[in-house]
Amino acid sequence: MSDNNIGKAFVNSVVSAFFGNWISTIKTEFEIAKIELKYKAAELGKGIGMLVGAAVFGFFLVLLLLTAAVAGLSTALPVWASALVVAGLILVIVLILGIWGAYKVKKNKDIKPERAINNIKNSMPF
Repeated sequence: MSDNNIGKAFVNSVVSAFFGNWISTIKTEFEIAKIELKYKAAELGKGIGMLVGAAVFGFFLVLLLLTAAVAGLSTALPVWASALVVAGLILVIVLILGIWGAYKVKKNKDIKPERAINNIKNSMPF
């Protein structure tokens, strides 16, 4: 082997050793970022689903409150009072779903995989 080939082989091995670990770290962090994004997207979807559920129950709440108001004006106390009790229960459901869904969305709205990005930044050899 000539000196030129030995020099090329040495440079190739040094470059491979230097960047090989870094490239494998980037691949690993990319896989971690995919898992992190999948988890955050699932949590975001759950939060949005809960907000949609709260909106649907809120719609029914308005219908029940209107029904209770009509029943209260046209009949005796027991009919509209029972409608208000049912509306109160639906209001509790709307509040629970709304608060829980908003919490989930607020917690997971930034879907950037911070941990993976920081690990890649910290592992950069240069």
